[in-house]
Amino acid sequence: MFKAIFGSEKKGRILLFIYTHGESYPTEIARAFGYHLNTVQNQMLNLEKDGILYSRLKGRVRLFGTNPRSPFNRELSALLEKALEFIPDQEKRDIFLIRRRPRVTGKPMA
Repeated sequence: MFKAIFGSEKKGRILLFIYTHGESYPTEIARAFGYHLNTVQNQMLNLEKDGILYSRLKGRVRLFGTNPRSPFNRELSALLEKALEFIPDQEKRDIFLIRRRPRVTGKPMA
């Protein structure tokens, strides 16, 4: 589905991840999907160069988010919202939904 719209399955999934999480960084996305970090970084830098994403530094981490100044922002958001409806429920819960409460201190990572 994403390949037909965005030209790449990975690019579509990266955009959807950023859309659902607000902001993210390449390592988090690469881990979530099992992609190579270099692939995710290149896709995100290309999207930033095209004005679809913005980036900012937070400490030593470069966070990316959808560019609110992009002339396509409203349409892209609507398209990603519609695409989210076609993602299987299990994948939505595992990857695209944000954790609503903080992790308990000392709890091991799954």
